[in-house]
Amino acid sequence: MKKLFTLAFAMLAMTAAEAEEKTVWEGNEAISWNTEAAPGTQFETPEGTFTGLQTGNTIRIYTTTTYEDPQYVVTYKKGDGWEWTDLETSFANSIISYVVADDQTATEIAERGIILRGQAWTATKITIEAETAVPVLGEQIIWEGSEPISWNTEVAPGTQFETPEGIFANLKNGDTIRAYTTTTYEDPQYVLTYKKGDSWEWTDLDIEVEEGVIILTVEDEQTTDEISGRGLIFRGQAYTLTKITLSRKTTTAIASIKDTQRIATAYSLSGQKVGNQYKGLVIINGKKFVRR
Repeated sequence: MKKLFTLAFAMLAMTAAEAEEKTVWEGNEAISWNTEAAPGTQFETPEGTFTGLQTGNTIRIYTTTTYEDPQYVVTYKKGDGWEWTDLETSFANSIISYVVADDQTATEIAERGIILRGQAWTATKITIEAETAVPVLGEQIIWEGSEPISWNTEVAPGTQFETPEGIFANLKNGDTIRAYTTTTYEDPQYVLTYKKGDSWEWTDLDIEVEEGVIILTVEDEQTTDEISGRGLIFRGQAYTLTKITLSRKTTTAIASIKDTQRIATAYSLSGQKVGNQYKGLVIINGKKFVRR
């Protein structure tokens, strides 16, 4: 019995990262320099195309052309002077790629967009590839969205986020709540609050933060009941809340046996069936998890 519990516990996946490519624009924009034969055209991306862009993300611009030697130029408006500045891109398989080099560039592109220029090519799609968390085995998404969080300041009104009613209705003592976040600023501040006791007094919870993920394990029945009935409030500074998940605690040998049976059929990324001792990315019921 103890052996089964140890085996099942060892196979619970920790959060890892994989690449996810998201389409942020699609269309058909012909690009050309000004010429005597025809007026030149360039394309400035719509406002909000790159909202949430971060350092290390990869921007990909998919293209077509019917001409030899097309010229590809990707520009953004840099610095306080909004100077048009060419980005250092690469090109392969008709795709222009740019890896965001630093936080300042990420912020400027997120706010100001990019301009596609050059000669004899057409832009058809723009994507952003980012590393995203692979879920912990058994982790259930209970909310997704985009909620920016900030303190009250003289520059802009502060914002906080109170979770929708009922999302923690099935919370149990020992469960783990994870809140996934993004930020384009250094030193964000994370505060997680709930309404405690008969007076509904706002009380900060003891949390852990690992690579932008806020982690709370509920450790007593009273807190479980209060969060279940009243929800949570996310406060702090300079981050955006994107997803909240709930993970069950494996507490008994019976639960361990069920977990062992549930994850018995696993496949590698190449489609081969693998056993319980296999480590790395696996596919179970069409979803990716990590075994360590």
